[in-house]
Amino acid sequence: MKWYSYLICAVLIVAGIFSFISLQDIWSQSSSVVGTPITIETQNNYELVCKFDYGTVAFETEDYVEYVNTSAFAHYEFDGSKNDYNVLVNDNLLSDIKVSAGQIEAKCLINFYSTDGNLTSTADLDITIFFYDDSTQVVISMTNENDSYAYLSKYMANNGFILKVVKGSK
Repeated sequence: MKWYSYLICAVLIVAGIFSFISLQDIWSQSSSVVGTPITIETQNNYELVCKFDYGTVAFETEDYVEYVNTSAFAHYEFDGSKNDYNVLVNDNLLSDIKVSAGQIEAKCLINFYSTDGNLTSTADLDITIFFYDDSTQVVISMTNENDSYAYLSKYMANNGFILKVVKGSK
């Protein structure tokens, strides 16, 4: 071998060592959270009563017009006659709620707009949460108008569907 072959091999070995050191720096990086995120619960002094993380709501239908989901969850302490409660969907406060001793009825409107900014469709969800002695039942229903079910399905695929009940001021 010629002398320049040894020089090329030495340069390649040195370049490989520096590349490995750089990769080791990249591999050893870690992420961390600095501080505490501000949530709507902490911002408004709400106390979280229960949280239902659906991901996507699996609706059932017989006529492709009326869609219903009924889900059962663990028991949560709830007394609508003594406390004020609010309902959040994806951290958006619902304004139209009715609270009674053992249940909450809420209406959730999710608007969908075209790229021109025009209202295309609205998903009108009726949410009822029953607080029983041994379980909690959540019923979510909607009527498919103007393809609202298709828009809602895409919305939930992108954003999920998290339903929270919080105790606090109205």
